[in-house]
Amino acid sequence: MKVVILAGGKGTRIGGKKALVTFLGKPLIYWVFQKVKEFSFPVYISVKNEEQAREIEYALIKENIKKREFFFIKDLIPEIEGPLSGIFSAVNFLPKSEITLFTAVDQPLIKRELIKYLLTISYIFCDKFVITIKDKDKILPFPSIYPCYLDNEIKDFIFSSPKRSLFRFFYYLKSKEAILFIYNNVKINSENFININTLEELKKLEQCFSQRLRIQKM
Repeated sequence: MKVVILAGGKGTRIGGKKALVTFLGKPLIYWVFQKVKEFSFPVYISVKNEEQAREIEYALIKENIKKREFFFIKDLIPEIEGPLSGIFSAVNFLPKSEITLFTAVDQPLIKRELIKYLLTISYIFCDKFVITIKDKDKILPFPSIYPCYLDNEIKDFIFSSPKRSLFRFFYYLKSKEAILFIYNNVKINSENFININTLEELKKLEQCFSQRLRIQKM
């Protein structure tokens, strides 16, 4: 098992460099990294280019995270926007025998329990499917698990589809019987799927957690 944090997005709506935007005093990349490293799997960070890698490396080292604790995967097709570019690059970089947990850099509230749940489901189904969660009619794309041997399916979609959206890709995988949707239930905390796209969302979430911490101390 490998873990890939998708951090290559431009973050235009949040003012750019999303991975470095601070949440409760620390960069977003820090919060996600701290959650996934608990599992002792190798952690890779998906980035667009070398400049982005240097900036994230500096930010993590500044938070006392050792350089040997993470690795970078640079996009093979950087002109492709969205997470598909990072997913494609990662499954091509890693051995076909590997299973990869993908997380998004803008989901700082991801829970250890959800990751364990996805790993268990992957093990039960012998790592044969992309595994992601669906809430009613809405797909919750991250965190999710990808077998790296599906690299050819991803490549076929990228080079044949006129629109390279992640959700079109999911239904492409469905047509290939290569995806397993886990339907959300009350046992899965909705906080896992909160993603931060704007400064307004960031401030609102910070206020919520500041209030929660004050209540816990009372």
